[in-house]
Amino acid sequence: MAAKRKISVRKIIQVVLTVIVTVSCVILMASASKIDDAKVVKNVVVHYNNCKKYHSVEEKEIMNLAVYSRNIDIWHEPISKLDINAMEQMIMSDPWIASAQVFVDNARVLHMYVTQRIPVARVFQSDSRSYYLDTTMSIMPLSKNYNYYTPVFTNVPELKNDSTSWSLRSDIISIVRTIQADSFWSAQISQIIVDSPGMYEIVPVIGDQRIIVGNVEGLKQKLNNLFVFYKNVLNRIGWDRYQVLDVRFDGQVVASPSLPYTGPVDKAVTNMNWINSIVETEAKNDSKDSLIGTGGKGVQQENGNGKKQEDKAVISGDKNKKQTK
Repeated sequence: MAAKRKISVRKIIQVVLTVIVTVSCVILMASASKIDDAKVVKNVVVHYNNCKKYHSVEEKEIMNLAVYSRNIDIWHEPISKLDINAMEQMIMSDPWIASAQVFVDNARVLHMYVTQRIPVARVFQSDSRSYYLDTTMSIMPLSKNYNYYTPVFTNVPELKNDSTSWSLRSDIISIVRTIQADSFWSAQISQIIVDSPGMYEIVPVIGDQRIIVGNVEGLKQKLNNLFVFYKNVLNRIGWDRYQVLDVRFDGQVVASPSLPYTGPVDKAVTNMNWINSIVETEAKNDSKDSLIGTGGKGVQQENGNGKKQEDKAVISGDKNKKQTK
């Protein structure tokens, strides 16, 4: 007859206690979760990831998109019932918003991180329709809040979703980058006319010439050749001597037609001091913009701990009003 096994009372007690503790923890966690789900948000904070001088979409518009247009009482709606994904989609439905991220932190603050689209070119189509292009070559409607000063392109054919239109968009972005990289041409170029897809003409601020640049290939060198022509030729005879300046040809500027002409009387004009004036003025403006960009409102700044602070707006549920930090 096999020997009877001794039952350990100590082991039984340990198992029972383990089961009790485990069940208690599960119950407590479930209760805490239900309590948290029943809570409401305390504040709403709108952050601009790429904050610039202007906000193309104001904080109140973002709140309207994410909350009020969906008839949500943000201050009384339980956190568990907030549809975060729907909020993000509604914010991104604005054509001036590139991306959005929404979440609620442990302090019950609802955060909305928004990335704005940045306009780089103002487009006027041949049918008079006007809009902006951003860095991703996407079309953006005119803003009701601000006018953005960007290079202007006129006589643009309708931009469709085809290879020709996308090539034209790419050309526009390439021209903008070349112009903005040079302070002189940023100030001297009034607009760019699209003669035909892939062929462009510049309208200068000073001077009445047609400046034909052709395609965008080698645009930087074409503009360099034109700048040399300004200094070495027009400096001597005045910039109204010719009607057309053609820089399409490698290493040269073709000026035509030669008109009956009397040189300018104004010696200051003859010396082309406006070239140096534009360069110096733009350099000063760049310096001012640099100072503003490191210490002005509406841009990232460093706090005392060396950490960057993004521009943000706080909408308080307790005071029911917006505060801007």
